[in-house]
Amino acid sequence: MKNSTKGLLIGLGATVVVGTIIISSSEKALQKIESYMNRKRAKDFIKEKLNGNDDALSVVDQLSDEEISNLLKIVDKIGNLKGKINVYGDNVKDMAEDFKHTLHGYTETVKEKFDK
Repeated sequence: MKNSTKGLLIGLGATVVVGTIIISSSEKALQKIESYMNRKRAKDFIKEKLNGNDDALSVVDQLSDEEISNLLKIVDKIGNLKGKINVYGDNVKDMAEDFKHTLHGYTETVKEKFDK
């Protein structure tokens, strides 16, 4: 093999190694950023919904990144359910009102038949 070919292969190999190191370090950096954002989101939730309870805030500091992620998933699911319950609640109100009007109509009909 020629010296120029060996040099080219060594350079290419070094480039691949450096690229791999950069990619792995950037993934770690992204994970740290995501972890920080999730922790901040959990603290903001506590400040908003639990009036900044100091005990709850200290618990968040002690939780692992995975536990914080699970906590936020639960909070998101509860928020989604709350929105669905509001929609269903409105539908139930409407149906109850319709049922009430229907019963009132039947009551009037029955009264008319007995008044004759």
